[in-house]
Amino acid sequence: MTDERNQQDVPPEPSEVADLRLEAQGELSTLAGNWGARLASFDAASAGGVAGEQRSLLQDAGRRFARNRSAMVGLFVLLVYVILAIFVPILQDTAPATAIDYDNKQLSPSWAHPFGTDPQGRDIWLRAWIGARISLSIAFTVSLVILAVGITYGAVSGYVGGRVDSTMMRFLDALYGLPYLPFAIIMVSVLSSKFPDAPPIVYMVPALSITAWFTAARIMRGQMLSLKQNDFVEGARAAGANGFRIVFRHVVPNTIGVMIVVIFLEVPNAILGEAFLSFLGRGVQPPDPSWGVLAQNGYTYADAQPPLLWVPALLIASTVLAAIAVADGLRDALDPRGQVH
Repeated sequence: MTDERNQQDVPPEPSEVADLRLEAQGELSTLAGNWGARLASFDAASAGGVAGEQRSLLQDAGRRFARNRSAMVGLFVLLVYVILAIFVPILQDTAPATAIDYDNKQLSPSWAHPFGTDPQGRDIWLRAWIGARISLSIAFTVSLVILAVGITYGAVSGYVGGRVDSTMMRFLDALYGLPYLPFAIIMVSVLSSKFPDAPPIVYMVPALSITAWFTAARIMRGQMLSLKQNDFVEGARAAGANGFRIVFRHVVPNTIGVMIVVIFLEVPNAILGEAFLSFLGRGVQPPDPSWGVLAQNGYTYADAQPPLLWVPALLIASTVLAAIAVADGLRDALDPRGQVH
């Protein structure tokens, strides 16, 4: 017993202590893992990426948008229509789109005439894409005008606040009572009679946008009310920036995402408005072949040649649905808080 006690009381050698420390440190490192790699992985995952990758908010929104299949299909459709509207009239002779040729009337679809010809012998393929150029240019211009007017009105109203805001909003409520289509018909009739030789965009854009900017103004006012209380606005005000600079330099850029969604939501309304006015004979006038003009012509010959109506109807419907899908995708990508997981 004495020998065992003596052996237990003998202190270990220094080399043995060092070995034990190294072994303990190795075991602790194995259990803890590489904390640097773990923290890098956590930071990247919290940023929405993978280990070693950092993405900006715009890149993150782009990836969310790319995962939305319906939005990507809608964007593809819009891009195809825009490309065809730009290049088909450039690469092909546009004379068959307006010249009457009864020798080639009501031809079936072929390589020379992919959509056939109408009862006047005009090429429907060319008329469809020349009409797309007119209709899409009107629609996007109307959306930009609505956006510009709505941003200015809503930003001023929301930033100033008080009685000015109340007065401007009451005035906007009164304007909401204006009937959209009757007012557009009156406006386009007056402008087209005063400027008979002007291109359609000159009188169609004011007619379609004069009563359509109210929603954009309300959206912008709401954004302004929520953003003007932020610290960066207070910092700009403390630095001596005037109201104009604060609104259009600091606040409006932070609403670009919402305003892009507004643009794509207004495009369907503008396309349908142009088609409706042209169908009634108050919008684009022949021989300019907008989609509304094609629909009106197709309705006239719907019994004898149904494809004349199907072509503009499908183009209008697919463009409207594509623009709505893109708007929904942009809304989800730019504001992921609204997504349901």
